[in-house]
Amino acid sequence: MIASAPSAAQAPRPARGLAAGIAAALLGALVFGFIQGKIGHRGQEVGYWALCIGLLTGAALGKLGGRAPLLALIGIPLAVAGVSLAQLLGVAVLMGDESSWPTTDTLIGHFGLVMDHWRADILGRNDITFYAVAGAESYLVAKRITE
Repeated sequence: MIASAPSAAQAPRPARGLAAGIAAALLGALVFGFIQGKIGHRGQEVGYWALCIGLLTGAALGKLGGRAPLLALIGIPLAVAGVSLAQLLGVAVLMGDESSWPTTDTLIGHFGLVMDHWRADILGRNDITFYAVAGAESYLVAKRITE
């Protein structure tokens, strides 16, 4: 019996999957961070952002990475970094709107203020829990897609 070669969708392509996962985490962070900054922080939004960023990251890793075994594990820190970046960008947009600084200037030039505000006023137990949820969802989605 002749073994067939794996199809193109199942062939491991870790570089393509990693690039897609990074792009998905960054895109999710930019979109959700900007929205978060515009609507303000009310405390519950990070759960939705974490679920969406974890889903996007895991789907990109699983779909475009093929059956590369480590990509699902790489999705965990990518999703956590995406949610963190979304929160930091949301703080920068909010601070920029309140102070009439451009968002990029707020995020880059006043990064210390953004971090201080994020740590003191935004980051809480629920946020850390949803960081874990984002990482777990990214892992599970990537594993499920590659099966």
